[in-house]
Amino acid sequence: MSQQSRAPAGDVAAFAEGVNHLKVAAIIMIAATVLTGVGALASVMTFISSFTSSPVKAITMIFGGVAVAGIVGGILVLAATLHLFKAFNRLRDFSPERFGTTATIVKVGFLAYGLMGVITPIAMCATVSQVVGTTPGFAVMQQVVGTLQTLSVLLFIARAAAMVGVGLGTYHIYSVTDEGLFLGAAILFFISIFVPILALIGWILIIVGAGNAVSKVRAACGGPGREAGEPVAPST
Repeated sequence: MSQQSRAPAGDVAAFAEGVNHLKVAAIIMIAATVLTGVGALASVMTFISSFTSSPVKAITMIFGGVAVAGIVGGILVLAATLHLFKAFNRLRDFSPERFGTTATIVKVGFLAYGLMGVITPIAMCATVSQVVGTTPGFAVMQQVVGTLQTLSVLLFIARAAAMVGVGLGTYHIYSVTDEGLFLGAAILFFISIFVPILALIGWILIIVGAGNAVSKVRAACGGPGREAGEPVAPST
């Protein structure tokens, strides 16, 4: 199917702005992933090196380090969420049928993901601090474990919703442009619900494919600034 016949009637400038905001969000999400991963790895290495000499200190340090990394990552996710809001608002302007529901899923999912990313490590540290250096009873430990499990489940659900939203969004961009990198990104985002590291590759694919996707829509619709409602150029 030709590019001309796939591109819906809509404001091409809105599509370009939406994809550009999505690209910025991808860059921020990559930074969040890398910083969180490095922070968590550094905390684990510190824990391993100091556990034999001071177990209590080691436990405190690893939870503190993971908390800081998680909070920084959560703040970056919230920053990316602002660009995702702008991205899908503009994509919805381009094609409400394709991006309307998706925009809502992305907004709810990423807002919850960012907030849980900040709240979860703080709550985990507060919970664990109640038992570090003490000899808690079974009931206390059961409560601590239950709290940690609840926080983990809520974070997983929030992240899953975010990945479903951005997966649908990138698939719809593919359906408009035939840009295969966005199809690859969509698949990776869906799988990353269970294999989180794959989302990193998905964000990279968005950055690589953004320019080509915009160029294809501009070519299909007859120029960089065609207004909403003007007919799409006929297929040849």
